[in-house]
Amino acid sequence: MTDELEDSARLVGAWTLLSYELLLPSGVVEKPMGDRPLGRIMYLATGQMAVQVTASGLDPLANDDSREATTEEAARAWHNYVGYWGTFTVDAEAGVVIHAIEGAWFPNWIGRKQVRQYRFSADTLTLEADSPYWHAKLIWRRIE
Repeated sequence: MTDELEDSARLVGAWTLLSYELLLPSGVVEKPMGDRPLGRIMYLATGQMAVQVTASGLDPLANDDSREATTEEAARAWHNYVGYWGTFTVDAEAGVVIHAIEGAWFPNWIGRKQVRQYRFSADTLTLEADSPYWHAKLIWRRIE
């Protein structure tokens, strides 16, 4: 239990995204948000968490009213964004943090748990996750 408390305490805070890669079953590595993704993940001492990831350098939509986005603009925005919130727990023995998702841009994730392997190194946090479609690796740096 002490390790869970220690690792939970180490996670608490805000982190900025340095790198986001997907390794596909074919062996191809994709950077779904480009070479310079933008993102924040926040863990609160209360057990709450939230994450936002987007591609950098996106062109603005033609209209400032998001309800007026064309189908193409909406699809581009949706495909260049990941976001969800919920709670988190740590299993230090397994080296995983579990995100219990309460709300998300991708409705299929709502009500599910997402398991992330975690590693700390100096001021960085590496989170990795597997699915039948890819292996994700995101590297975050603590925001001071």
